[in-house]
Amino acid sequence: MASILAEGVVGKVCEMAIQQVANEVSIVYNFSEDFERLKNKMRQINYFLNEADEKSSTQKESVKEWLQSVRDIAWEAEDLLQICAVDSTNSQSCTLSCNQLILRHQMGRRIQKVKARVSSVIEDGNQLNIGHTLVSHVDAAESSNTSQRRKYTRLSVLPSDSKPVGIQSKIDSMVNLLESPQFPIIAVVGMGGLGKTYLLQHVYNAQKGRYEKSVWLSVSQFYSFSKLLNDLAFQLDEDLSKKIKKSGVSEEVAAESIYSFMQGKKCLIVLDDVWRATREGDLLTKLGIPTGANGQCQVLVSTRSREVSANLKAQIYEMESLTDGESWKLFCVYAFPESEGNRAPEPLEEVARKIMKECGNLPLAIKTTAASLANTSLPEWQSKLSKLKKVSIPSDPVMDILKLSYDALPAHLKACFAYLSFFPEDEQIECEYLIYLWMGEGFVPAGDNPWDCLYQLANLCLLEVWEDKWLTKYCKIHDLLLDLTILISRENKCSFSVDEAFSKLRSVNTGGGRWCRLFLAKKDIHEHVISERRPVSPTLVRTLSLSDNTEIGGKFPAKLFYGMRVLRVLDLTNTNISTLPACIGQMKLLKVLNLSWTKIKKVPDCVRYLKSLCYLNVSCSHHLMESEAPEWISELRCLQHLKGPFERMPKGISKLEALRTLRVQSFLSLSMEEDGVLRLEDVGKMSEIEEIGFKVEDESQLKKMEEGILAPLLKLRRLEVENGIHEMQSDLPQFPERMGAMRDLECLLLRKFAVPSWICCLANLRYLCLWECDCSNYPELQTMPNLVSLWLRKNKRCTELPKAFGKSGGFPHLRFFWIYDFPELEEFPEMEDGAMACLEKLEIFGCRKVKKVGEGLERLRRLKEFRFEESGTDELRETLKEGGSYWEKVKTINSHITIICTSY
Repeated sequence: MASILAEGVVGKVCEMAIQQVANEVSIVYNFSEDFERLKNKMRQINYFLNEADEKSSTQKESVKEWLQSVRDIAWEAEDLLQICAVDSTNSQSCTLSCNQLILRHQMGRRIQKVKARVSSVIEDGNQLNIGHTLVSHVDAAESSNTSQRRKYTRLSVLPSDSKPVGIQSKIDSMVNLLESPQFPIIAVVGMGGLGKTYLLQHVYNAQKGRYEKSVWLSVSQFYSFSKLLNDLAFQLDEDLSKKIKKSGVSEEVAAESIYSFMQGKKCLIVLDDVWRATREGDLLTKLGIPTGANGQCQVLVSTRSREVSANLKAQIYEMESLTDGESWKLFCVYAFPESEGNRAPEPLEEVARKIMKECGNLPLAIKTTAASLANTSLPEWQSKLSKLKKVSIPSDPVMDILKLSYDALPAHLKACFAYLSFFPEDEQIECEYLIYLWMGEGFVPAGDNPWDCLYQLANLCLLEVWEDKWLTKYCKIHDLLLDLTILISRENKCSFSVDEAFSKLRSVNTGGGRWCRLFLAKKDIHEHVISERRPVSPTLVRTLSLSDNTEIGGKFPAKLFYGMRVLRVLDLTNTNISTLPACIGQMKLLKVLNLSWTKIKKVPDCVRYLKSLCYLNVSCSHHLMESEAPEWISELRCLQHLKGPFERMPKGISKLEALRTLRVQSFLSLSMEEDGVLRLEDVGKMSEIEEIGFKVEDESQLKKMEEGILAPLLKLRRLEVENGIHEMQSDLPQFPERMGAMRDLECLLLRKFAVPSWICCLANLRYLCLWECDCSNYPELQTMPNLVSLWLRKNKRCTELPKAFGKSGGFPHLRFFWIYDFPELEEFPEMEDGAMACLEKLEIFGCRKVKKVGEGLERLRRLKEFRFEESGTDELRETLKEGGSYWEKVKTINSHITIICTSY
């Protein structure tokens, strides 16, 4: 009997074991099918969530809580699907290894758990009568989403340098106050969104040429007073800044040094965004700014607090709203950019005036609202008017109006806009980096151009975009819009403080402390704060920013990263770390790694395992001992952007099909032999590359360029080439003519070449730098139709520039023109009417023999700044200084031009 019973038990156990094994095997066998089903289901859920976001203001609390649970599942599922996709890509062989089978089993079990949660949440939704919408057809949702995206791909044509609308009278009033010696401190006071900073920018740019030193400080940007002091010292004098930093003096001693330097000098200091009140005179005293009877400094302050202005003993300039006429003019500039004279079409004028009135004559509200309506139909205007009338919080109307502009965005632009909370207040954001952050987080829809997302936000006045003199694009967000992004990001589980990130406390508003992004830049975090702590929910964290925390140094604590399996973005810029923990190499989804301005001595070996990495920046890491990029860098097959202080690259990097930007500190040295280092022939195979710079060190390389070895680089947009053939001391070689076939080039830097005439045929060229080039007979550069920035540097032979440079119609789009280190130059050409019609900045530096600046600078109507530094004879400089004959002549006709003239 016992044996029969034992046989039955054993049989049952075996049957259960076999069934269990069969179930586990089926998980592995059906992995691909389950993966695709979950992928399709998540497409449905994401489309549903995008539609739900548009109706968020009308949802009940029970529905909002249910939607939050759906979002939690969507986040987990998206991470899981991406990990599976990465593992699948890394598996190259047709047969699966034992480890891969185990991994499939683990992933398969997680997929089944997510599918069970999806079924559960649909049942919960059915009880709220909304669960059925989660199983709507994907094709219909996708079609709707696509049409909505197309609607937002339009780009407006707002004037790039339009004059300030509605504040010219305010600028004049401020200038009058500034010129009065009885008002050494002037505080512009008013609520957010009135344009205080905008006003001060115009006043500062117009008046800084009258002062020996001019400084702009965004006070709210600095998280410690010592860093504010350092920036003030740096802007005043580089040697002063080095002296303060080198000696490591206290704040009091640094302020005394600044005071001594400024004493007796005529200075203009702008303190923008001073929000907190200080003790009487405390801020200026602590900064070392002399404002007493013996001081010649004039200080401009922008603030929302009257208490600040009182404590600073400042003359108050009350910033008022625009008048109705000014508001209407501003509204039309942004709402009707394509109409003649920015006039409102008759069918829209009535509703447009009503909308403008609802904006309360507040410039920021007017601009964002008007821009959101540009090129839209009458029903959309009427809908916007209806929504504006429902703005419910009279104490903060600007924020409510800005929220309406955000609510009108499609889902992917909402995510891009909210991610701007990544950056601290008043930060100048490099657009290229921002775009990689968006792509790293997966915000940009497949097939879309990420730059379009940037320009759409700019056209909607949710972002300000500009180019510097090297045509690098930067952007900035208004502090009120930044407040809005932080508010939105908090709702989407983003942490902005150390206590939030590491606290175990739970809260309804933060989803139970389940942080998905940790924005901890500029929080003055000490290393010991995080050495023994971990975030509340490391398994969910997608972005971690610890940039500008200079107290974090040495060996970074590995414990912080344990569990961060789905991290996409890691920003450690401007920290003092010297190495990274090996566990970072396990982050399969990491796409952006920024290690610029750190103390790392070599590119961490763990980086080689980051197979999803798209963006790697190790630039300005002055402790980096490697002049050659590590050989394994060519294993990062997803790498698109590489930036670092390298002189040589491994040959294998030419096989990275995704690589677009190869940006090094100077010029790459190309090998002339097969030694594993990148050769010119290898560069010619990089058909997808868009930016590269290299040094030609042999005549055979020049010959190969002439023969067209680089002809396949059809997508090249930026090229920097240096002639490094040391034997050539007198006659410089011609830049190879075959390079003229690169008609899509936008930026070109040549060093130590004879410049050929065919360079003028590069019709798309926007930036041109000729450095130590033989330009004895300059080509007709003035005929280049799209040239924006021209930099002529170090020409030892040139005695005068071509007179054709000043001819009417020449340089039709040139905005920046620099002439550096021309020791034999004697004269700058005369400008005719219509010459350099768009020129904004002209700078002559280190040209000591210049005797004459040609007539006609006053004819350059858009010229904002003329800098004449360490150049010219004593007699010429006297005419250019304030009150001099040439200065008076130019200022009489074009008073807005700033003329800065300095001695040797």
